[in-house]
Amino acid sequence: MVADGMDKRVTVIDLSEGKRTDLPDGSWVCELVSGPLNGAEATCMGFSTWKPGATTKQMVHETDELAYIVSGEGKLSLGDAFVSYREGQGLLIPAGVPHGVVNDSDQDLTMVYIFSHPEYPPTKPA
Repeated sequence: MVADGMDKRVTVIDLSEGKRTDLPDGSWVCELVSGPLNGAEATCMGFSTWKPGATTKQMVHETDELAYIVSGEGKLSLGDAFVSYREGQGLLIPAGVPHGVVNDSDQDLTMVYIFSHPEYPPTKPA
C-alpha cells in the first residue's frame, strides 16, 4: 500500500498484508517485505510470535539474520549451547550458524527479523 501524500517510492506494509505462516503450537511468522511480495531488491523483513514452550529445530541460513526482540524473552539454541535474549535487544546471527528459537518463558516472544536477501533466504536443517 502506498500511503496518501507519501513518495511513491515508499511502501507501507501492514501486518495484515504480509504472508503469514501459522505454526503447529500457535506460533506464527509473517513475511512483510520481500521481492515476491512487494519488490524488495536486497532485503527481507518479517515479524514472528513464538508462544510459551515453542522450540524450533535448528536451521542454517545462507545469509546473516538480524532480529530485534519486541517483547518477551527467549533463547537461541546453538548446538548444545544457548544464548539468552530479551525485549529491547538485537541479535546478529551470521550466515552458516545453526540455530533454533526457544521460548521457555510464560509469555509470548515477538520479534522482527531481517535478512540481506530479497526473500526468505535459502535455509537447510542443521
